[in-house]
Amino acid sequence: MSDSAGPPHVDTQRLSDTGTYVYEAVATLEYTGRKPSREAIAAAADIDDAELDGALAELTRQGVLTTTADDEAAYVPARRDWSTQPGKAAGHPMK
Repeated sequence: MSDSAGPPHVDTQRLSDTGTYVYEAVATLEYTGRKPSREAIAAAADIDDAELDGALAELTRQGVLTTTADDEAAYVPARRDWSTQPGKAAGHPMK
């Protein structure tokens, strides 16, 4: 067992269908260089506001997503240990 600090491991295969869809929208937006703000996620996921807010709250509570402290907050994956460059998003820089 590891005693390293950081977000707990969350098996994304245990997420709800909506949670998976929202997580994939966040990851895709980030990868393509778009800032995954709530508005961008809403446009990409194309689900109603209440369902989106519930999914974002649940994913954040579970430690799957975190929010940035920018002027316009964005949702980003909490773990990057699956990446080819852990700690960095692959793809284009976010705008």
